[in-house]
Amino acid sequence: MTNKTKQDPSTTTKLELPDIPDEVEVKDYMRYWLPGWLYDVLKWLGVLGIPAVGTFYAMLELPCADEVTKVCLALTTLFGSILGLSAVTARK
Repeated sequence: MTNKTKQDPSTTTKLELPDIPDEVEVKDYMRYWLPGWLYDVLKWLGVLGIPAVGTFYAMLELPCADEVTKVCLALTTLFGSILGLSAVTARK
């Protein structure tokens, strides 16, 4: 039998965000050419949405399954390239 003890909430760690001084200008932060909302949408589609659709279509053995999965693979590669390019070209 195990002895279960309650964890003290004061001992748990919290994520603390850095304090950004008011005198720091916006131009000093990283700037991406891809808007944040579009980045999130492309990342979700590229990582989960499109591969799930392609896999589902192929597993059902519907017509042109090979072509559909190839298009899904090409789209996820394109989205990954766009996301990577956005991260690489970020500038201060």
